[in-house]
Amino acid sequence: MCADRIQSGQQAPPPVSLLRGALYGGAAALGGCILYATVSIVTGFEFGLMAIVVGMFVGKAIRYASHGLGGRPQQIMAVVLTYFAITTSYIPVFVYHAAKTPTSAMQQQPAQDVSATATAGASQREKVTLASALLYLLLLAAAAPFLSLGSGVSGLISLFIIFIGLQQAWRRTGRPEILVMGPYETTPAT
Repeated sequence: MCADRIQSGQQAPPPVSLLRGALYGGAAALGGCILYATVSIVTGFEFGLMAIVVGMFVGKAIRYASHGLGGRPQQIMAVVLTYFAITTSYIPVFVYHAAKTPTSAMQQQPAQDVSATATAGASQREKVTLASALLYLLLLAAAAPFLSLGSGVSGLISLFIIFIGLQQAWRRTGRPEILVMGPYETTPAT
C-alpha cells in the first residue's frame, strides 16, 4: 500500500491536469493580482512581500489541480502565472494614481485647444486596436520590474522579492523526490 502511494507520487501528472492547473492557477493569479493591487492602492505602499504570497497561492492552486503531483510543466506555468500576476497588478495601481492626479498640461490649455487636441487624439486612437493595446500593456507590465531598477536599491529589493515569490511557486509545484532505501517488497504479502 505504501509502495503504491510512493510509486504514484513519482509519476508525472496526466496531461489533463495541466489544463486544470492552468484554470486553478489562473484563478489564483487573478486573485493574487487583485489582492496585490488592492493592498497597494489602499495603503499607498507597495509591499513586496505580497509577491511571495501570490507565489504561494498560485503554486498551491496548481499543485491542488494536479492532485498533489508536480512536474516541470506545472513549475513553468506556476512561475509564468505568478510573474504576470505580480506585474499586471501594477496596471490598476497606475490607473488609480493617474485618475487621482489630473495632468497639469490639460489644466493649463484653453478650452478650444483641449477640444482640438481631443479630436486629433481620437483620430490617432482609432488606429490602435484593442488587441495591440492589450499586448502593449502586457509587455509594459512584464518589463515593469526591470524599469524600476532606475530607482536604485529599492528596485533591486523589489526584483529580489519577486524572485522569492517565483521561487515559492516553483517549489510548490515540483515533483516530490522520495528516496526509498533498501530492497523492500512492493507486492502485498500473502
